[in-house]
Amino acid sequence: MADMKSPPFSDIKRPEEVVAMAMNDSLKFAVLIGLIEVGQVSNREVVNTVLHL
Repeated sequence: MADMKSPPFSDIKRPEEVVAMAMNDSLKFAVLIGLIEVGQVSNREVVNTVLHL
């Protein structure tokens, strides 16, 4: 079982980093939607990310 007390901070991405990654567009949207649902991004970050799509 993974140790939840010390998450791998190097794996944490900002929305702008997700958009820049080389992957399927539908996967990028899924990650962005997930970040929005859990409240990990601000409104400003969402707007900036959508503008970069």
